[in-house]
Amino acid sequence: MERLLRPAARLKLEDARNFLLLQYPMALGTAVHATPLVRALREAKPDARIAVAASGIAAEIFANHPHVERMIVTPSPLKDVRGAVRELRAARPFAGEPFVAITTMGNERTKISIAAMASGAGARVGFTQAPELYWATLQFDPQRSLIDNNLRIIETLGFGFQHYEPEIHFSDRDRTWAQSALQKAGVRDGQMVVVFVTQTSVTQRKGWRVERFQAAARHAMERYGAHIVFVGTQSEAEAIEAIRAGLGEATSNFAGKTTLLQLSALLSLCRAGLTLDTGILHLGRAVGLPMAIIAPAWSPPIEWLPLGNPRYRILKNADMPAATADYIIDEVSVEEATAALDELIAAYQ
Repeated sequence: MERLLRPAARLKLEDARNFLLLQYPMALGTAVHATPLVRALREAKPDARIAVAASGIAAEIFANHPHVERMIVTPSPLKDVRGAVRELRAARPFAGEPFVAITTMGNERTKISIAAMASGAGARVGFTQAPELYWATLQFDPQRSLIDNNLRIIETLGFGFQHYEPEIHFSDRDRTWAQSALQKAGVRDGQMVVVFVTQTSVTQRKGWRVERFQAAARHAMERYGAHIVFVGTQSEAEAIEAIRAGLGEATSNFAGKTTLLQLSALLSLCRAGLTLDTGILHLGRAVGLPMAIIAPAWSPPIEWLPLGNPRYRILKNADMPAATADYIIDEVSVEEATAALDELIAAYQ
């Protein structure tokens, strides 16, 4: 009906100057891995105007981005498609000028595609389960990372491909909070801080044994005099306390005590990190934190992990098609983890 009744409304992609990025993912990593598209758009088309429509975690992740002209916070179309459409139309993202709506991986659900159509966009581009509503659609390429799959949208718009890393922009207030929080936790001036990400979703088999995290923490404390910061969600705080038991006072637990931007600022103040393949890993990557990453055997590393980047050591010593019910990452030893931390601490002063 749109194409029959409004043939003039269709916008040629090569003429586009205004872009609305719709961001309603369920996972933290998915939101972080969409951020490179903003910088890629700006580099490909310097006069581009970029707005982001988002809710929840994505609204935090894209806040303060220097290349986002406007943030439009709406209900998630997955929960309230009418409310999302109402807010988008009321916002008039580009004051009536034609624009392209873009959906990255993790935002391909049909309700989000309907919101993109109803927003008034002259064209819709990206990943979708409703290709009839889009002018140009993409399918996930398993030979590329999630980031580079998203960046293929730039090629669809007629520009060359270039890889960009994720980014997150916390405020000076967030940094001040993080500095104060570390001081209150007992971190001395000049003391090294190493962050540990020890918990992951209960639905995914990505765990490492408690005693191995404890051994790695003792190594950093004894060799470098480091303060160990544990981070996570409120639901993970109790499990983190079990790991901290017996490690002494040179550790702190920030699980559930930060916003995403405060957590990003906290990670930026750390010297290195030891992390499972989970959401906070992607925040660390977005602020350039050197990390040793304990990766599960069943997950393809190309999709989520920073392959080939010297700031990271990916510890993955086995491959299997799927996780067994009792799977734990026993194939990665404490010695490998601590050696990786030593290399990163030596390389990145």
